[in-house]
Amino acid sequence: MNGQNIQLFQFDYDLTWMAFFMDADGRTYARYGGREDSGPDDLLSRDSLIHTMKRVLELHRERSVQTRHEPGPNPLRRPEDIPAMSNQMQGRREKCIHCHDVKAAEFREAQKAGSFSSELVFGYPPPSSIGLKLSNRRQEVIEEVQPDSPSARAKLRAGDELISIDGYRILTAADLARVLHVAPRQAELPVQVRRGDQIVQLSLKVMGDWKRTADPSWRASIHWAGPNGGFWGVPLYRDEKARLNIPADALAIRISFFFKNQPAPLKAGLKINDILVEFDGRRDDLTAKQLHAHLQINRRYGDHVPLVVLRDGKEVKLTLELPERPNWE
Repeated sequence: MNGQNIQLFQFDYDLTWMAFFMDADGRTYARYGGREDSGPDDLLSRDSLIHTMKRVLELHRERSVQTRHEPGPNPLRRPEDIPAMSNQMQGRREKCIHCHDVKAAEFREAQKAGSFSSELVFGYPPPSSIGLKLSNRRQEVIEEVQPDSPSARAKLRAGDELISIDGYRILTAADLARVLHVAPRQAELPVQVRRGDQIVQLSLKVMGDWKRTADPSWRASIHWAGPNGGFWGVPLYRDEKARLNIPADALAIRISFFFKNQPAPLKAGLKINDILVEFDGRRDDLTAKQLHAHLQINRRYGDHVPLVVLRDGKEVKLTLELPERPNWE
């Protein structure tokens, strides 16, 4: 991202891959990329990329660029212009600014200004955030609609072809993510779809925490969003759980090491080889990354977090005191 205009190229900087289709003046025809929590290539396929590229050529011949919700190139803003970026890059052998570095630097600036919210983690909501699954061949086509979701309540149907949402053309999942990203927390967005040989006008209503997804632990920037637990561990296999009478779908993580310069686990009395079976009231099956993501989204610096570990066959209750402030301050 070194030297790139992040005013023009706005996207989910946690992603590993993103494409913009633009004209020579920096105006956007379509976007392509994105992911669901379940995997980095959930929304990527050869067929859908080829289809998008063919449609973009048609749009280029028509000079049909997006006219809403795209930022344009001015004023020029580069990653290096974010005040926190220089400190963030100090000590690195290689000076390549990664996409997630941009988001992390912006988080640090928001934290310093007192304007940070964990909601900032959940940028560019995927189709599932409104209850949609899109075709992996033509991403403007709806494949499934989840019951009791915003899309179901909007009366969207499988087979509908998305034309636009809030006046923004939808050709791909990334286009959908863009219009959802700029939408406020509570909104009523006009939707236009092609249903058979008819054009149908609908209304998509969203409210509450609809932008939140279930498992943000894949996001690199989440490490800057809040405190972690100061430890690492590995999940027990099913047969190991069975020997300890732990249900197969329950939490069981063997503590393997403690992070440097983070005294909280030792202060709590946590020991290497303890089996973590309850974490902040949760006993569902989680990885260590998911445990930390839970803290970074739901807890604040200085909070006290209850733990239960299995040690010598007995459950032991502990309290983890999270650090008072980020260690980068």
